[in-house]
Amino acid sequence: MEAVLKTRGLLSLPPNPTRARSLLNPSQGLKQRLFASKPLGLNGLSVSYKRVPSVVAKPNGLFPEQKSFICKAEAAAAGDGQPLIGETEKKPKFLGIELVTLKKIIPLGLMFFCILFNYTILRDTKDVLVVTAKGSSAEIIPFLKTWVNLPMAVGFMLLYTKLANVLSKKALFYTVIVPFIIFFGAFGFLLYPLSNYIHPEALADKLLAVLGPRFLGPLAILRIWSFCLFYVMAELWGSVVISVLFWGFANQITTVDEAKRFYPLFGLGANVALIFSGRTVKYFSNLRKNLGPGVDGWAISLRGMMSIVVLMGAVICFLYWWVNTFVPLPTRSRKKK
Repeated sequence: MEAVLKTRGLLSLPPNPTRARSLLNPSQGLKQRLFASKPLGLNGLSVSYKRVPSVVAKPNGLFPEQKSFICKAEAAAAGDGQPLIGETEKKPKFLGIELVTLKKIIPLGLMFFCILFNYTILRDTKDVLVVTAKGSSAEIIPFLKTWVNLPMAVGFMLLYTKLANVLSKKALFYTVIVPFIIFFGAFGFLLYPLSNYIHPEALADKLLAVLGPRFLGPLAILRIWSFCLFYVMAELWGSVVISVLFWGFANQITTVDEAKRFYPLFGLGANVALIFSGRTVKYFSNLRKNLGPGVDGWAISLRGMMSIVVLMGAVICFLYWWVNTFVPLPTRSRKKK
């Protein structure tokens, strides 16, 4: 009995002291499990993990087949002149501005210069032409702006809306600007020299005698209708060609960053255009003083100024064609109508 108690007795110490301590003090074992740096095994032993090295060697993180494929792709790209993988394409610059941007900004600046040059000449000519005409006065201007200019502006915008839904952008630009150029050229060389034959002065005199001097303004519009048509076309040049055609084209081909940088410079170009156009008008005004008696100075001045207007209009069309042909334009997302 004593031998049995010594070998298998209940009061004998266990063969594993660590396990016995964990049983007698369970809180300490829970604390050890929560805050232990390494996880414990089945018998309280710590278990450590090692990263198994990969079996297949991959030079530079790629398999040999992938590396050879990328080398072949880089060689083909270098042969085509394309940038290699990881390289950024360096675009040529001039004065810190990319050449692709300059190809758009310089023609736009020249177009704006030509448009404002023509507008200044037309604006200075239309008022003098209408006010100083025979049988007319300054009273005609309010009637022109109210009863002629406003209806024609509304009608033109309705026509422009219809054409914009039918024609492309290029065709729309030429369809709008070419009639202006043709009219101003025809006015300087045909309408003004034939004004004595096409103006109904006799009919206007009869109506003025019947209606009285209160209708001097409306009857003056009938008397000098070709001059009034020139007045309206000159007004439409400023509102249509500048506001609609030019700025619409500029917003079409420039990005937002380019617009922030270069749109203020167009205002500077406008001031330069006003200087040159003012000098041109002054030159033709002084030219009339040196003419002999019996020579119509207005006809010669108009012929010279309208020739410059037509030439500037041709330059505008050429610049528009050049930009659309040789300059890579930004792609826009097409919206539904």
